[in-house]
Amino acid sequence: MDFFGHQDHARRRTRWLVALYAMAVAGIVLALYIVVLGAFGLSKSEEHTGLWQPDVLLWVTVGVVMIVLFGSLFKTAQLSGGGAAVARSLGGRPVLPNTTDPDERRLLNVVEEMALAAGVAVPQVYLLDAEHGINAFAAGFSPRDAIIGVTRGCVRELTRDELQGVIAHEFSHVVNGDMRLNIRLIGILFGILMITVIGRLLLRSAYLGGGGGGGRSRGSNKRGGNPLPMLGLAMIIIGYIGVFFANLIKSAVSRQREFLADASAVQYTRNPFGIAGALRRIGGFQQGSKVANAHASEASHLFFGEALTSSFLGLFATHPPLQERIRRLDPASNPQIAAWAAAAPVASAATSGFAAGMGAGAGTLDLAAARTVLAAVPDGLRDAARDPVAARSLIYVLLRSPHPEVRVRQDQAIQSLDAEAEARMDALVAVTAALPASIRLPLAELAVPTLKILSRDDYRVFRHVVKRMTDADDQIDLFEYALQHLIMRHVEPAFGKVSAAPIRYRTVEAVFRAAQVVLTALAAWGTESIEAATACFREGMQTLNRQSPPYDASRASLDEVDQALNKLAEASPQVKKRVIEACICCVMADGRVAPHQADLLRAIADAMDVPMPPVVAG
Repeated sequence: MDFFGHQDHARRRTRWLVALYAMAVAGIVLALYIVVLGAFGLSKSEEHTGLWQPDVLLWVTVGVVMIVLFGSLFKTAQLSGGGAAVARSLGGRPVLPNTTDPDERRLLNVVEEMALAAGVAVPQVYLLDAEHGINAFAAGFSPRDAIIGVTRGCVRELTRDELQGVIAHEFSHVVNGDMRLNIRLIGILFGILMITVIGRLLLRSAYLGGGGGGGRSRGSNKRGGNPLPMLGLAMIIIGYIGVFFANLIKSAVSRQREFLADASAVQYTRNPFGIAGALRRIGGFQQGSKVANAHASEASHLFFGEALTSSFLGLFATHPPLQERIRRLDPASNPQIAAWAAAAPVASAATSGFAAGMGAGAGTLDLAAARTVLAAVPDGLRDAARDPVAARSLIYVLLRSPHPEVRVRQDQAIQSLDAEAEARMDALVAVTAALPASIRLPLAELAVPTLKILSRDDYRVFRHVVKRMTDADDQIDLFEYALQHLIMRHVEPAFGKVSAAPIRYRTVEAVFRAAQVVLTALAAWGTESIEAATACFREGMQTLNRQSPPYDASRASLDEVDQALNKLAEASPQVKKRVIEACICCVMADGRVAPHQADLLRAIADAMDVPMPPVVAG
């Protein structure tokens, strides 16, 4: 299944989950309705007698729905910080990008490599120091606020290949849209659990004097007695029954996804022995993959391995048995795994899957291209991207204009607003100037986790300086646009709430004008003549199976592109697939990829939340 198929499948699973959730709530309403009738007695009105009491049913329904919704919304609000909030609740701490711990540095190197290979911004990494089992998880509402969490046992016990297999497994959850469903599952379970919480409160209030004395309150539900103990006990029992079935749903949803994520990890790394070795380590390790944190039960479906001790004959197991996962990863028994393991790594996204498969590479990982990019970045610049002050300096250096009069105004803005970062720029200017144009944006992406840990005051200053620098020449070029886009989509969420774009457009016709704008921009900024641009534009339009309108370079302004991307972000996955295919065909029509085209293509894909492996210019 390709990336876009995974996205559609994830949305269908969400709708299925909502339907099951509604059925569970309806069952709770019906059970409590019967209990309320028994606890408070049946009315003897002329219109309604016996079990049919619509007024009572209405109030029970309203009460249950309000309790469950409140619980779900409360828990979801707690997790509104995205992946970071989940990691903190599990006892995680952010790994500082400039850490000197060798295990943590190795972990960061693997995550950076996988992020560049997947075409997503480098996520923050959280370490669960108190957890000695071998485990990891990915969490967030979207790739914009995604984090990778890893236990101390995972970084300490695994080899690099094994660690890379685990991280590739977690990146498959990031890329394929599983994380949002995972957080929704946490909120749903807590909402149903709220029924038992209210039941405990009712039971406690009845025994602490709410019913006219402890002796009289105990279990008396006769007319004139206190019905609260019976109602509270019933709510506890019914609530736990609801949680029981909700956990069954969670486990069923999670187990199949783990098989898919294991297979994806092999497809990404071409190394089935890395992830299989990690699973074998878990099987032979005393602590296994267990997580001791009190919130582990809420988030058990997020983890790489089974975080809890299995119970009820494995009914609540969120992961398949280790032996079965290992068996499916064995090339000798799985032809698909053998094919992926034997496949040679591709050289670059621009000349492989995209050109031949027209967008099939979206959502895959290209480790060879990522390693090429990382090898081209000097160690000093990678170290700068990991330092909170030097990372700001690095972005400023990347934004400096080649025109002396503009550069003077930019330097004045830096000196007046961020003198600390300005002092570190001289050491970076010469090294950065020698970088190929195609490496500049990936280098900025390496700084994203560091920029996310700035204080709010430092980030506010940083954003102001970036704006002053891009406004210094009263115009914005394509690299400035792509860099600002990167900051707004992947750094800004660390300082505010992340909201996913709704799906409004389900046909290419609905977004045709927006697609026309981005294809015009790709053609205009990657060619040297109107004839070549027209040919590239027509190639993209033919991929959309639409008659090509006249090529109009005036529609290539960045303001129009920005508006077009906002609209394309609200398209369905299959429409996004068609647009990305058209963009790739437009770029590859003349057999080369210009640096500006590579930057714009990454920005277009990122705006639509479509991971794009590195596109090597040339």
